[in-house]
Amino acid sequence: MRDRSDVEQARVFYDLLVAEAETLTAAIRGMGLTSRGTPRANTESQLLQRELREVLRCLDNLRASFPELRGEK
Repeated sequence: MRDRSDVEQARVFYDLLVAEAETLTAAIRGMGLTSRGTPRANTESQLLQRELREVLRCLDNLRASFPELRGEK
């Protein structure tokens, strides 16, 4: 049986990661578009996208390790 404090700690971390994913997504969207309407491909945008992929990977791992988190947010 899983310790309740572990689940609650995972839930707090999960919530923080969700907020970070939302922040990164907004930052990526705000990077601006070229005159053709396509996203600018620059180093900052690439770094933000890499960070977002890592945050999403962590969220997936948390959901896999803590089924109690599934269906939240």
